[in-house]
Amino acid sequence: MKVLSLSLLSALLVTGGFMIAGDDGQCDAKCATECKACPVTEGMAKLPQLVYKVGDELACCENSAKSMAQSAGKPVNYVVGKESFECSTKAFSSLVEQTEKYVSTYATPKTCDVSGKTSVAGSELTCSVAAGEVAAKVKKAMDAVAISYKVGDKTCSCPAEAKSLAESSKAKTLYVVDGQETECEMTARLNVARAKYKAALMATAPAAATSASTSVEKSDTAKAKVN
Repeated sequence: MKVLSLSLLSALLVTGGFMIAGDDGQCDAKCATECKACPVTEGMAKLPQLVYKVGDELACCENSAKSMAQSAGKPVNYVVGKESFECSTKAFSSLVEQTEKYVSTYATPKTCDVSGKTSVAGSELTCSVAAGEVAAKVKKAMDAVAISYKVGDKTCSCPAEAKSLAESSKAKTLYVVDGQETECEMTARLNVARAKYKAALMATAPAAATSASTSVEKSDTAKAKVN
């Protein structure tokens, strides 16, 4: 059974389901630890996370948490930020809502009346013009993220059309965001929020992100040649 520190759990990214990354029991945070210099990886780790807790111990996945809870005779608590739940469904709903709020706040410019500085996309800028340019760049990147619908072998971008296709074909509707498919509308909302945030990070630090990503790829290539 593996127990993780809160700092390590915060580095793991949420998957398309109710479990955080590592729900296969491996708790592999290799990518997160190797990409510490990548601003996109660091930024994504700041998003709200779903943490499994039994007493004072943290578990890497729901199955591990339930096993720990059974051994300890204590309930599993699903923690998202400062909120704690005993119901996984309510915890996931909170995760979606908190993530959407975080992303919205990140992209919305706010000017301090005292300092005159404008905070936007994780930066504080004294120049209103520069702040406006950053805000516009972030908005453009986030607006490019869209959800599409897949019903059987047909795809569309209109929810009404997707509903009609589903009713006529009796097939399930899949929500598609950045290549990720899910039947759950709440998971789709989470995927949209995360994709928008990632797009904003890439837009504001593309050179640094590309450089870090390239470094990791070169490292993996070198390891492959050695092996």
